[in-house]
Amino acid sequence: MNRAQSHSQAWALQAGMEQQPMLWRTAAVDKGVAERLAAEMLIPVRVARWLCARAGDENEAREWLSAPDNAAGLPWQWFHGMEAAVRLLLEYIAAGQRVCVVGDYDVDGVTASAILGTCLDAVDADWFCVIPHRVEDGYGLSTRLVERAREAGAKVIVTVDNGIRANEAVTYATELGLSVIVTDHHEPGQDLPTAAQAIVHWVASDEPTAVARLSGAGVARKLADAMFDALRSLRATEAAERLAGLCPWLDGLATLGALADVMPMRGENRRLVRAGIEALRRTTMPGWIALCQSAGIDAANVTEQSLLWNITPRLNAAGRMGSATVAFELLMAPDPTCAQRAAEQIEAWNRARREATDKAATEAAADCVERFGETVPGGIVVSGTWPLGVVGIVAARLCDRYKRPIIVLADDGSGLLRGSGRAPAGFPLLETVSHCATYLAHFGGHDSAIGCGLEKDQLNSFRTAFDHHAEAWWQSRAADSDVANSAGVFADDYLPLAEVTLDTWSWVNRVGPFGPDNEPLLFYLGPLEVVRVRTMGGRGQHLRVEVREGANKLELVWFSADDVAKTWQPGRRIGALVHLEENVWQGVRRVQARVVSAHSLSGAVIDRGLFTDVYRLLRARRRLHFGETSQTQALEADKLNVILDTFVELGFARREASAYHMVDEATPCDLRESPSYQQHLAWAWSNP
Repeated sequence: MNRAQSHSQAWALQAGMEQQPMLWRTAAVDKGVAERLAAEMLIPVRVARWLCARAGDENEAREWLSAPDNAAGLPWQWFHGMEAAVRLLLEYIAAGQRVCVVGDYDVDGVTASAILGTCLDAVDADWFCVIPHRVEDGYGLSTRLVERAREAGAKVIVTVDNGIRANEAVTYATELGLSVIVTDHHEPGQDLPTAAQAIVHWVASDEPTAVARLSGAGVARKLADAMFDALRSLRATEAAERLAGLCPWLDGLATLGALADVMPMRGENRRLVRAGIEALRRTTMPGWIALCQSAGIDAANVTEQSLLWNITPRLNAAGRMGSATVAFELLMAPDPTCAQRAAEQIEAWNRARREATDKAATEAAADCVERFGETVPGGIVVSGTWPLGVVGIVAARLCDRYKRPIIVLADDGSGLLRGSGRAPAGFPLLETVSHCATYLAHFGGHDSAIGCGLEKDQLNSFRTAFDHHAEAWWQSRAADSDVANSAGVFADDYLPLAEVTLDTWSWVNRVGPFGPDNEPLLFYLGPLEVVRVRTMGGRGQHLRVEVREGANKLELVWFSADDVAKTWQPGRRIGALVHLEENVWQGVRRVQARVVSAHSLSGAVIDRGLFTDVYRLLRARRRLHFGETSQTQALEADKLNVILDTFVELGFARREASAYHMVDEATPCDLRESPSYQQHLAWAWSNP
């Protein structure tokens, strides 16, 4: 449970709900608060409940839908080093001195490089870009790259998405007479590269929490804002206007970096990504059009999902399987011919990347099974003769599978193993790796992803240490996990099948953009009756599950479905956790419910028909005594109590003395609004 969720429960809990098991978080939202916000903001009550459950307080809930449209924070306020960085950069440009941009080979680094390169073009600077080769150069600014920059005539080096740990290289550059401006967002080491003439990083900021959420491309985007402000103040009107016209494209580039680097989707990132997606839908930049065409997507209708699934893997493929410089050249392409050539090369690399990744992932998973079988360790380290460019993807796949931090190392026969790590949300990956630093030749990154290297003879020692420190963290969180699990919170809200509509999707979309700290809304559907199950995919690994709820039907889509679901027969009652997605096919828009998890409910789950029977009996008799059963259908006492308690909580009945009494003026509402029925569904979910 993240900070916002725990805070929301502190201010919006109904009396007594703290101890009640819940299937969805909105069950804890105060009804009066949600209704007041809905009336004030002219939004559905259901949407107001989402905001209340997600926000840290009522004011944040009120501002949630409008905050992404607010103006961004001033770059001068956000970064103490920004003024020096812009002043120095503009001085070198004005003097005709050559600027070298040093980027990184992942999407964040490539887009950050393109952002700064676009700005330098707008002000007619003499500049060039160096993006390290993953295998030949390694990550970030190095003495080797400094030499390359000096030989090419550079007088100033500007790093983007790297440099905060490059102390040796920065010092070496200044000794050669080059100025260095560091812009980065990664975790710093014990010492900063103080030889740099300017450092633009969250360690020196008036808003460190907000700034630390930015990607490397986000930091570069702030540098662009600062350059624009400086040009206006210097009355460089023509250059300022050119840069202003390019700002939407810069937002789009920063969006790709933020999504690819899995940055938290709160505050400035939400504003930036929302603006960036709209900008990407409208842009006519040749490289972007060619990339979308090669990916087979409609540029005018890109979404977060299409960017993450179709665009960023292709940009990453260049750095993984060839040279990220080609991805940079694609984004900077001056005409369709150059763009098409780069896009075709990237598409070929992407095909090779998929094949190499599938092979490496299969082998790495087999190694995991062989080494630890059914007992999953606290942290996992695997090594193999795999391409260095795919180990990060393999680590992400294994992390999704085992829900543990994973480090995957590539063995190229040199004796130095290099690789990448990924971790579940909330796990302190960088801190954990730092505890094992004695075994490493180098490491860096952040809590979502790290890169590292070690001598092969240190592998077993590092594996043991990483597992030990990871397991200690899991043990320290065991009590919190037990509390979270006992609360039974699975989804954000329940959703009737009748409300799985494009209108609901439009409101879901407004709560986004989604990512860490603002996870996609997850809905509980159920109890549902299975109508039909159909397999999809070459191996029948995906399912289409047609379900019924009363008079409403819906087809659920379940990728990589559980095998047991393939055996479901018509009439089985199930519950499902789903994300809503927009699906556009042949110009027709519809909403799709994609299953995250689903399974059979307990055979003892109370059928809605029983609620109807008992309500009719109560209405006919006006009063039912405790323990009394239906005359038309024998009911266990516990089921009858759940039904009658549900009626009381929904206002259909009142409890007095030893009997339940009929209430005539009751407002119709969904049974799932009742805490008693929610608890019953939670039990049915946990006891299939």
